[in-house]
Amino acid sequence: MALSPRRQQVWTEVHFALAVASERGAIASHTSTAGQATTLANPTGVGTAPIGMLLDDVESMNFDRHGEYRNRMVVDVGSVVGLGAKGDYETNLIVGTPTPGAPAYLAASGYVSPTQLTDGITPAPQVGKFRTGLNANGFALVHVDL
Repeated sequence: MALSPRRQQVWTEVHFALAVASERGAIASHTSTAGQATTLANPTGVGTAPIGMLLDDVESMNFDRHGEYRNRMVVDVGSVVGLGAKGDYETNLIVGTPTPGAPAYLAASGYVSPTQLTDGITPAPQVGKFRTGLNANGFALVHVDL
């Protein structure tokens, strides 16, 4: 589980489809295709624009083998997903060791990091700030403000 139930949602986007499998708690970014998002965006470089924290698991599902999951927050690849654009979310998709109050930056594969990556020209965008450090389970509360 990459996103714990502890959260305070202020603003939620439900306008973008995710074309790759990903777990909730990752930061999704715009793609060059209108209406699509990805968690695989390069965190550094021109044109990386984060949208929000992924609130659904996205899996490549085979409906011939099982029906639609109605008791979990999981959708098929290519489906519209919920993205938390503003709020407090507790996730374990973190690279590095954050401290409370430190800025949270986009890292590879949609993770968040207290360290800002750069390609020498364009730094990684800030997605919010850390409200807490890592707990015993490896989760930290992140205030996302996109």
